[in-house]
Amino acid sequence: MKKILLLSFLLLVGCSQNSVETRLNIIDKLNFNKFDKKIYSTSYFNIYSLEKIKNDGKLIIYIEGDGMSWVDRFTISSDPTPNNPTAFKLALIDENENVIYLARPCQFAWSNNCNKDTWTLSQYSNSVLSGYKSIIEELSMKHKEIHLVGYSGGAGIAMYLGSINNQSISSIRTVAGNINHNALTKLLKITNLRNSLNFYPIIKKTNKIPQIHYYGLEDKVVPNKLQISYKNQNADNNCINISPVKAAHVKGWETFWINNSNLLPKCN
Repeated sequence: MKKILLLSFLLLVGCSQNSVETRLNIIDKLNFNKFDKKIYSTSYFNIYSLEKIKNDGKLIIYIEGDGMSWVDRFTISSDPTPNNPTAFKLALIDENENVIYLARPCQFAWSNNCNKDTWTLSQYSNSVLSGYKSIIEELSMKHKEIHLVGYSGGAGIAMYLGSINNQSISSIRTVAGNINHNALTKLLKITNLRNSLNFYPIIKKTNKIPQIHYYGLEDKVVPNKLQISYKNQNADNNCINISPVKAAHVKGWETFWINNSNLLPKCN
C-alpha cells in the first residue's frame, strides 16, 4: 500500500496544507473577475471551470494538476482543491481571446460521487475521463480548433482527450506532465493506479496530433526520463517533440510561459 501512495504524494510536492476555504479564496483572488465561472455537470462529477470566451475561434484549454490529493505521504486529503493552481496561473498569462481553465474532479466543486479514491487510484478512470470527453464534445460544437495544455497530472487528461479521435483537437502541450501514469509508475518502480485505464494504447492514438512536452530540468517529481523515453519511442514521428525548461515541478513555469504561451506545436 505504501508504494501505491507514493505517486500521488510525489505529485503534490510543493503544496502546503491550507484549509479548503483558503484554497478556494486563492483562485478567486487570482481571477479577480478576469474569467467567468462555470460548472460542467457531467455524468459522474461536476467540473469547475473559469472561462474567457470572446468568439467561436481558436480555443485554448488548460487542465489542472492533481492538487492537494494528499496531506502527507500516508494521509489522503479530504479535498483535492489545489493550494497552488498552476494551470490557472498559466491560463492567466495566455493572451488568446478564448481560454478555458478546467479543474480536476472535486477541485473547487464537490459532487455526490466525490471520494478519496477519485483523486488517488481512480484519477484516470472511465468515470473521470468520460466527463472531460463530454466537455470537449460540447465545446467542439462551437470551436473547431482546440488546443490542450495539461499541467502535471492534467497532462494525462490532455493525452486522453487527444486519443478519442476528436477532429477539433489541434495540438497538445504538457507542462511538467505525467503523460502516461503507467510508464511513470514503472519508471519509479511503484504500484500502478489500479483503478485507472491503461495509458499505453491511449497515447499511441495521439501520434498524429502536433504535441510538445515541456519538462523541468530541476523537476524532482516527474523525471525527464518519462518524456525522453516517449520521444525515443517515437523518434521518427515529427509531430511529437519534447523541450527542456529551466524549471522545477512548480517553480519557473510562469516565467517560461510569458514568452512561450503562443507557441503552438506543429508537425515538422
